Amino acid sequence: MTSDEKPSPRRLAKAGAVICGVIIALFIFIFVARNVWHGEELEQDQATGNNVATEHSGPSYNQQP
Repeated sequence: MTSDEKPSPRRLAKAGAVICGVIIALFIFIFVARNVWHGEELEQDQATGNNVATEHSGPSYNQQP
């Protein structure tokens, strides 16, 4: 590239901000979509009585043996 073709520092900063914004938006979208999906799965499991959400924990103190 010759010095005439190089983008200005302001344009480079703008491009960097846009790229960072897209990456952050992608992470947020994936996080929200995964939480929605997990909520739907949990709802289906609870509706069928196959709730595995408490499988990892031991018995609570108010349960009868």
